[in-house]
Amino acid sequence: MIYLLDGTETYHLSGKKHELLNRDDVLPENIMTIDGSVKDFSLSNALMHCSTVSLFSEHRIVLIQDPYFLNPSVKRGTEKPAGKRKKKSTVPDHAEMLENYISHYNPDCDLIFYCFGFDADKRTKEFKVLDPWIKQGRVKHLHYGNPSPQELEKWISQDLARKGIRMDAEARKELNLRINGSATQFYQAMDKILLYGEKNLTLTDIEHLVPVNQEVNVWKMADGFLSGNTAQTFRSVYEMTEIARNTYQNLVMMLAYRLRAVYNAVRLRECGYTDPQISAKTGRKYPDLDIRSAHGRSSFEILTMISELADLEQGIKSGRINDREGLEAFLLRNLNQYAGNQRTI
Repeated sequence: MIYLLDGTETYHLSGKKHELLNRDDVLPENIMTIDGSVKDFSLSNALMHCSTVSLFSEHRIVLIQDPYFLNPSVKRGTEKPAGKRKKKSTVPDHAEMLENYISHYNPDCDLIFYCFGFDADKRTKEFKVLDPWIKQGRVKHLHYGNPSPQELEKWISQDLARKGIRMDAEARKELNLRINGSATQFYQAMDKILLYGEKNLTLTDIEHLVPVNQEVNVWKMADGFLSGNTAQTFRSVYEMTEIARNTYQNLVMMLAYRLRAVYNAVRLRECGYTDPQISAKTGRKYPDLDIRSAHGRSSFEILTMISELADLEQGIKSGRINDREGLEAFLLRNLNQYAGNQRTI
């Protein structure tokens, strides 16, 4: 059989690879793994191994790991220098090789194209060769994509119920934050939860079991800061410095980056742009979340904070300001100012 395994949901993707490589009728010495991402990769050599007939009729597997010709992030050198005479291309025609092999494939060997963490590029000649064979069933395309937020929420509820695991609202909210919309991170967290053995989970359990997600912690730090929540802000700072081992200088840059995203969304909304227009201009998928996390602050307020952070960063770099003291002073000054404004209102 010929398989194409691809997708960004790597937990089930790698699980399927493990399943295929651990068949009862395949001995470990009959499994060949070839790195398809390197420059000197030779598809012809890989297919030659697939075509070899065993005298003992033993089943074999040839796994091509991350074939570069199916990876959309790999630049394909097709451009030719201007003004020069065209030369005959020395790039091997993988599409023709694939067509020839699939037409007369060896049933005693499984060929697996394994695209870890990316979708096979459907624009390539190689995929266009595979596609009709996929439709005919000779090539099995197993795609593992990340679900939509609604689908993932359904998966989580079903999986927790199936395994008899219960958690309170705070624990569930923290779990959702820490997996950050990733099915892979959820299933990795579930592995740890099942090993933990406790069926009724609290917020403390989730914080202990599920790894800190830096992107989410930056979001939580900025959200707590902009909402005037001192406890949430400094809890995020603690997790990012003491647990995730970030420096306070890095936190200054990360907070500034997050505030810029919020500023851009808020400023565009103030100018009358709709969410789809803001998304198109900023490249942010969910601009409504950025606007919501501003907690009513104006673009001018946020821009002032960004300017303060820029000055703080320069002071830290020049050695005039201690990074920890500088960041904590910035946070407390703005948090106290926000609290004072709230009381005045």
